[in-house]
Amino acid sequence: MNRLTNLPSLTGLLALAAGSTVAQAQTPAPTSAPTTPVYTSTFNDAVTADNALVVAGTRFYSVDAGADSYQNDIYERPIAQGFNLVGTQYVASEYFAYIDITQAKFGFDNRFIYVAIDLAGLDKRTADGVNTIEGLQARYGFRFGLNADGRNSYYIQVDQPQQASLPNTLWTLQKTEAYRDTDQDVGGRGGPIHGNPGPSGLTVTKVANILEEQGLNGWDQQVIQSDGLTTIGLFPALWQRVSPTDNTVVEIALDYTRLGLTRANIESIAYLHFEAQTGDLANPGYGLWNDQFTGIEAGSPNLGIGTDNEFGTQGLGAISGVDSLRGTLTIAPPPPPPACLADIAGANQSTVPDGVLTSDDVIRFIGWYFGNDTRADIAGINQSSTPDGQLTADDIIRFITLYFAGC
Repeated sequence: MNRLTNLPSLTGLLALAAGSTVAQAQTPAPTSAPTTPVYTSTFNDAVTADNALVVAGTRFYSVDAGADSYQNDIYERPIAQGFNLVGTQYVASEYFAYIDITQAKFGFDNRFIYVAIDLAGLDKRTADGVNTIEGLQARYGFRFGLNADGRNSYYIQVDQPQQASLPNTLWTLQKTEAYRDTDQDVGGRGGPIHGNPGPSGLTVTKVANILEEQGLNGWDQQVIQSDGLTTIGLFPALWQRVSPTDNTVVEIALDYTRLGLTRANIESIAYLHFEAQTGDLANPGYGLWNDQFTGIEAGSPNLGIGTDNEFGTQGLGAISGVDSLRGTLTIAPPPPPPACLADIAGANQSTVPDGVLTSDDVIRFIGWYFGNDTRADIAGINQSSTPDGQLTADDIIRFITLYFAGC
């Protein structure tokens, strides 16, 4: 039997390959987010829900030591402003489980960034012991950029995922928006970068350098509208949903290619910040909150002297009802390229592949094939990548395709 019966011509194979490449390039981009996010990094946060304290029938909540640091723009404040000293603990009497981040996840593929923000619950808890279901009615988001101080970064926000779509476990473009810092003032306006004296950056606060807040406009350019469409071109780019498997998790999908970013850009992220909040702290014009507010203005859940906080005031101030989490990406090196199945011979058809595709590889493959050598079995039916134990025209077609594609 002639195994070459019905074998397409080489010219035909090349035309087919070229045609499929053109068709792929002309295929329009997807208009909805993938249904299954890919998460590769997980970050755990302090959980204020674990710190309930009941004294004489009144319930209070304290913040883990070291979990809140105004000096580093890191906040653990899923609580109301008022604070009391109960025994040796500095505590609040109102707590919001739906903005208490327990964990955040981050992942990406060749088109999307995926973020999942896991909250402690769906309720508000008050001093009288009453728990009131609120749902995921706050604002959630993340910031990312290539500069460790957040300069030129992006600020992604989604609002009220509990009611953004019906059912809310479906991806929706509604109530999503994004901004970018175009003039490098996220991280402050102090320092040489803005022609000002003194230090500047993520850990330089308004207290440390009053120039940090001068002329601050934060993330000054809106790049995605509140309906998830890019402001230029109106391309769909940002989706949100409540996780179909856990109603305390907000999921976000960003088509970063719509912002002109590449996978290499995402792999180089040096600033990654997740947040959940109520109130007006989501204002993108604020930039970093420790540049916008002094320590006294911000307040603190950390005990200072007597019944005061570390800044000498009572409880929280302008920065309240918020929880944030910082992450550092670790990108695994790409796997080694797969072996080239068409590279099966060295010079003069030696038995050692040499990393170069030449006629020696073709001669050796033909020798195997017509010699009924199973090493020529490289394809199953319809040229699949799984050998099927038979030598057929599919093996020849696959070898030719690999050979002319350079593997």
